[in-house]
Amino acid sequence: MTPRWQRATMNPSWIRWLPCAHAYLTVVPDPGRFPRSTWDAVVPWDDPVWCDPGDIEDWIGRAARRPGRRAEPAERQIRARYAQVLALRETRIDVFADMCRRRDLPVPHTVTELLTCLAGLGLFDLDGATGDPWVRPHLDRDPLDVLPLSPPESDLERLAQRDDRAVQVAIAVRRLAVRTRRRWPRRRTVGTTFGAVAGLAGVTPQETRQALDDLAGLAGLRADPGDRPDTVRITVPWPEFGQRFPFSELPAPEHAI
Repeated sequence: MTPRWQRATMNPSWIRWLPCAHAYLTVVPDPGRFPRSTWDAVVPWDDPVWCDPGDIEDWIGRAARRPGRRAEPAERQIRARYAQVLALRETRIDVFADMCRRRDLPVPHTVTELLTCLAGLGLFDLDGATGDPWVRPHLDRDPLDVLPLSPPESDLERLAQRDDRAVQVAIAVRRLAVRTRRRWPRRRTVGTTFGAVAGLAGVTPQETRQALDDLAGLAGLRADPGDRPDTVRITVPWPEFGQRFPFSELPAPEHAI
């Protein structure tokens, strides 16, 4: 029987915490439980858990081939961006390793070890036979309920999750703005409801309202009340807003630069 592959429900904020290879473990044949061996056809168990940003010369070469780019300024910009990516990647590796050590879990280096680690954190249940256990995902759990954070770290995580929701709402607004008819050259206006934006973003209507307020200061967005309760008229600078939030979902920090 062919598995019906689907995305497991996951708390979006895990994208900031987990190694890149966790993405393999979010595609499941069943949202309930399934034998681990079902993954064997699609999961590269021996692959490293952190993705490789590649060689800086490859980055420079790709940038130089873009039309209209001067080689020298492009190289300086690419080297600066590459350094940012490496710094963020190293920080994430160190922070995740620290979380593992606090839980007395071995730091994972392969996808096989990552599954065992995430089970130790409570994001998966592995039940039954040692060689082929039954897997049950719990990726929807909140990092605040799972990670061994100190009170100050928990406060920082709450702020970070608020930022995550702002990006999720920004992605939803960008999707809506792309569909609107262009009336002004430097802005687009979306007439919608808080509920509709919340549904696209995967957050609550109240969180949507808060996120729109946050985006007003961060990204030049303006949200005005509509003619009826729950309706809103959102004006965004265009195309700058779309270029700032081009993602289809919340990205890992080093992939958002």
